[in-house]
Amino acid sequence: MRLHVPPQPPPVTVGRRTVVPLIDAAGHVLPPERLFPGLPPADLERLLATDGMRAPMVVTGFAVLGAGTTILVDTCLGGDKRGKRGPFPGFTSRWMTTLAEAGVEPGSVDVVVTTHLHHDHVGWHTTDDLKPAFPRARHLLAEAEYEHFAAGRTRHAERIGECLLPVQEAGLLDLVAGAHRIDDGVRLLPAPGHSPGHLVVEITDGGRTAVIAGDLVHHPLQLLRPDVSSSLCEDPALAAESRRRVLDDLADRSGLFFATHLARSGTVRREGSGFVLDDPLR
Repeated sequence: MRLHVPPQPPPVTVGRRTVVPLIDAAGHVLPPERLFPGLPPADLERLLATDGMRAPMVVTGFAVLGAGTTILVDTCLGGDKRGKRGPFPGFTSRWMTTLAEAGVEPGSVDVVVTTHLHHDHVGWHTTDDLKPAFPRARHLLAEAEYEHFAAGRTRHAERIGECLLPVQEAGLLDLVAGAHRIDDGVRLLPAPGHSPGHLVVEITDGGRTAVIAGDLVHHPLQLLRPDVSSSLCEDPALAAESRRRVLDDLADRSGLFFATHLARSGTVRREGSGFVLDDPLR
């Protein structure tokens, strides 16, 4: 399996803010048969026949710019840490360069949001020599997620420790419980199930609403079938409940949806018992 870096998607305006998707890598990391082993093969094939269902999975972080605050949501795969190879040998992350090309310098970042502690969401919390990559940013993480990690129940714990613990030791880590407001237009909302403390980021500005949803959705078929959770979810039933709740709310408000592993964003619209993404107004 080989990863590559596709062209970057365009930014999307949400009131005074701009959401900039920053793709680190793309590839067919997990075939749908492994991602959704509980789906009957006939159902899976029918869903995969829909346009866009066989697109490569991407790994994306997001910059939220404007209104006086620079926020990052997740920091993707990261580089080698002190000579130890990253999670995908042979792949070199250039995400920090992509971030700079979007006009964001590390010292300008005010807040780094960690939607959850999986290795593809925290990789650039630290540099290759294990220094905080964003030295003046407050790093926000759900308390329940940290406790799960501290209890040794998180996959890839050593890698995650290399990315998180230097931030904590530098006094930059803030644990949040429940909903948490960053400023007057951005708040964190619990959406557990994929992991115990999984968060989504809600942006409300200028009459528009957007959600950066982390791993609430891994694959576009979960929009059509929000009841289907992936094999990567720790509590599949709770993940499906969180997914339905967030998508229902966005459909009611014609809100925008962004997710780490989806190659495109869009305005949420109901279709049958599921949802589709329409192209957002830029």
